[in-house]
Amino acid sequence: MKTPRAHHNRNHPAATPNESFWLDGIDTGELQPPLEGDREADVVLVGGGFTSLVTAYCLKQQQPDLEVAVLEASYVGFGSSGRNAGMVLHDPHLDRLPTRGERSVRFTYDQTVGVIDWIDQLAREEAFDCELERTGYLEIAFHPVHVRRIKELHVRARQIGIELPVLSGDEIRDRLHSERFIGALLHPRAAMLHPGKYVAGLKAAVLKAEVRLYEQTWVTGITEGEEVRVITEAGSVHAPKAVVGLNAYLPASGLRVVRDETVSLSSFIILTEPLSDSVWSELGWEGREGYSDMRRVHNYVRLTGKTGKRILFGGRVLYHFGVESPAKIERIYERLRTEMVRTFPCLEDVGIAARWSGPVAITRRRTPFIGRTGNIFYAMGYSGMGVSLGTLAGRVLADIVVGNEDRWRDLLYLNDRDWALPPEPFRYLGFQASYYAMRLGDWLDRFV
Repeated sequence: MKTPRAHHNRNHPAATPNESFWLDGIDTGELQPPLEGDREADVVLVGGGFTSLVTAYCLKQQQPDLEVAVLEASYVGFGSSGRNAGMVLHDPHLDRLPTRGERSVRFTYDQTVGVIDWIDQLAREEAFDCELERTGYLEIAFHPVHVRRIKELHVRARQIGIELPVLSGDEIRDRLHSERFIGALLHPRAAMLHPGKYVAGLKAAVLKAEVRLYEQTWVTGITEGEEVRVITEAGSVHAPKAVVGLNAYLPASGLRVVRDETVSLSSFIILTEPLSDSVWSELGWEGREGYSDMRRVHNYVRLTGKTGKRILFGGRVLYHFGVESPAKIERIYERLRTEMVRTFPCLEDVGIAARWSGPVAITRRRTPFIGRTGNIFYAMGYSGMGVSLGTLAGRVLADIVVGNEDRWRDLLYLNDRDWALPPEPFRYLGFQASYYAMRLGDWLDRFV
């Protein structure tokens, strides 16, 4: 008989409150009751974000008689699923061609692009509006070296049948009126949505499917064995299988059920007040595309709402190690605003309506891991593309939990383990060295 292994966390780590603009789509007033006492299930899921909710929904769609339980420490949407920029993106991962081949790279790209259709269909079937916009997405060049990289990506993508058009400086400035932009790579199939309304729609869908959802239920430990026991402050759930969908919150949870191969960073966002018609006309932006720039330490930017005239401007990263001073956080927000105004000078007098931060789980290869250890399944490391990859991971996890893993055998992310990261403080020191090397590289790019 297999000897059970227990993973415990007796203390609650401090969690930054969710102050995102997207909270207007999440009902935090009427929560599902917390778990009390001991329960049994066929599958128990830890975390109440995109990954767990999509997994739970897909499990019930495939096998309606399954008893599925989801445990969320706060409320659904509190974590990264309620703090992100709402960009539904896909990376062709062209750098993986030499090691994984065209078949896997193209399959992964197609499946990630297909997430947008899946969300659209789900929203129609479950009757919720997550403000999905098929706007496309731009990677913006600031320097001539960026233009050369964009053209290289365009050629390599076309070789495997992926069309990513290149825009000249004049073409991109016709779309977005910024003198900083000298070229762009267009991802025409990307989309934007309201992540708060999306996660709220998923919550309603899993409740309708009779998933047992427990909010305000902090998991203090997980015991592995022939059966998994997920222990909470006021009870436990026993199940033959468990899914850990914590992603960037896994390190803070203290649950060492999966070898940690990600670095959890804080990313920061500011959101403008609604823009006046005169400022709006100075920007252009009729296509409403989201964008990021080609720097290693880049900004990501979009408009909010299907008809809204606010700008969401995100970027900067911070590795929390010890206690960060409020003054340091304030400087990060100030630098974001400075960068925004440098890009769009017409925003100089526009006020900031909201600002917030949240964790992002980054892997060395910028691709997530989906897999299992014993009878515990997991997905993590979405590297800034959590809306699309968290959704895709949920669909994959549901299949492999019920034994349908073969249909995903060509997915880059499945069973794609990487090197284990060093312990602290070496992990922090390694990140700091890499971060400043990237900043130096970005500075040097202007001269290449």
